[in-house]
Amino acid sequence: MRSPTARQIRIAAVFAFVPLLVAAGVVLTDRKAMPIMSHGPLQAGHSDVRCESCHVPSAGTVRQQLQAKVRFGLGMRDTRVDFGYGAVTSKACLQCHERPNERHPIFRFHEPRFEKAVTQVEATSCLGCHAEHTTHRTTVDLVFCQACHDDLALKSDPLDVDHATLIADRRWQTCLGCHDFHGNHSAHPPKALEEAFAPLEIEAYLRAGPSPYALPKNFEAKEDLP
Repeated sequence: MRSPTARQIRIAAVFAFVPLLVAAGVVLTDRKAMPIMSHGPLQAGHSDVRCESCHVPSAGTVRQQLQAKVRFGLGMRDTRVDFGYGAVTSKACLQCHERPNERHPIFRFHEPRFEKAVTQVEATSCLGCHAEHTTHRTTVDLVFCQACHDDLALKSDPLDVDHATLIADRRWQTCLGCHDFHGNHSAHPPKALEEAFAPLEIEAYLRAGPSPYALPKNFEAKEDLP
């Protein structure tokens, strides 16, 4: 039996590659095929949210996107181009979650005084702490508050174990036991540390467990975009 020629191998490779390219194009551009591309499960509160509410189609046709990518790769274009859909940004999050009572709005962390803090916690973006398609509600641990509050000083401390002592003892895992980071729950911080939520309870919540904070919320997120 004769071995295939180089030309025959190239032709076979093209015929094998074209269907894969077409399939990839369909998956990346067809909204109905978007769940196939999902990297993991949605957060419980996002189970009814459509893919395109967060994943915005890239500008241009598939051909134009491919041409732009080739030009960028060859150094003939200065900016990158997303193929199919663009990266999710905080803008998508805030379309549903922005509210007037936000205690830690991300725009605040662009101020120069937080320059050092944001090297520890990427608080200038919702995605610095939150990630979709994972089993966790957040991607940070319980001690992230120290990035900004290491020098906290209160003139009149309402807690039975004063904050200066907690900071000196590096007990940062207790912060979220009293304080709701985003400030959207109606409960007030306790005045006795023993009444605070246990760190293990908060940690379970951050890993997609039940919320220990009081309901109802002051502002509910939008269910989905129109």
